[in-house]
Amino acid sequence: MPLPAYERGLTRRPLDTVPSGMRGVEHSTVVPPESVEAVSALVRSWEFKRRAGFEVPVGEPVPGAEGVLAKRLLGIRFVEPIRVVWADASGFGYETRPGHPIYGEESFLIDEHGVFTARSVSRPASLFWMLMAPALRLLQRRTHAKYVRIVQAEAEAALRALRQAQGPTSG
Repeated sequence: MPLPAYERGLTRRPLDTVPSGMRGVEHSTVVPPESVEAVSALVRSWEFKRRAGFEVPVGEPVPGAEGVLAKRLLGIRFVEPIRVVWADASGFGYETRPGHPIYGEESFLIDEHGVFTARSVSRPASLFWMLMAPALRLLQRRTHAKYVRIVQAEAEAALRALRQAQGPTSG
């Protein structure tokens, strides 16, 4: 089954167009200005994926680094080989590698306006996974919703820490 070509780094910017045969997904949330630094630190690291329930590579995401993400579902450990396509102060993106159930790219970034976005462009990687496409889409939707909740929780924690550091205010 031939896989469609796509431009590496595509998920780094808004998905105006999606390559034929692939599906684009974006989920975003606005982060308060006081929390942007904390959220930026989170989405630049594998800690972000770890909090979403994945086993993650050692070290930080750096362009060209290969590794394996893994997740257990129904007692089965699914291994997901990946390669980091880009990484900078705003976040990172990775492409899937052979052996991953999905073919494509995913990224996590926070822009200069404090908008966090998780993006993916993907399709099932094989005929078997094509048959499982409805379940894969459901899992992807749930995982992207979890990413947004993780970012919102980190933003709230950063705001609480800031308020505690400022101490009580007089009224």
